Amino acid sequence: MLARRLLQVNLVTSIVIAILFIAFPERAAALMGLATGPATRVIVQYFGATHVAFAVLIWLALRSREQYLLHMLVISFFAGDTIGTAVLLIAQQGLLGASGWWLVVGSLFFALSYGYLTISRRWETP
Repeated sequence: MLARRLLQVNLVTSIVIAILFIAFPERAAALMGLATGPATRVIVQYFGATHVAFAVLIWLALRSREQYLLHMLVISFFAGDTIGTAVLLIAQQGLLGASGWWLVVGSLFFALSYGYLTISRRWETP
């Protein structure tokens, strides 16, 4: 049950990020303190597109009753968010502006949450 709730939060987060980063790439880049330009715009929009894939994957997984699928998704997101948090922390050392910390905090929240579910096996539903 806890895994489903976390995935629902992640679904909403991915939808918001996808819309913001695809539709308003300059604003999204500015939020992180990045200089805008054609290359930045494409990378920001591509980042948004990956969140479309995450949202679809999460939505399909939430419709499934397969515990194995939830387990694999939790482990996958734990790995991705853990590595993503490390990358963002490195980027915060002068590359991203102060507003970039919201990405670090969000990524760290999901990494710790998915890590807890992975270690405690709380992804299983009774």
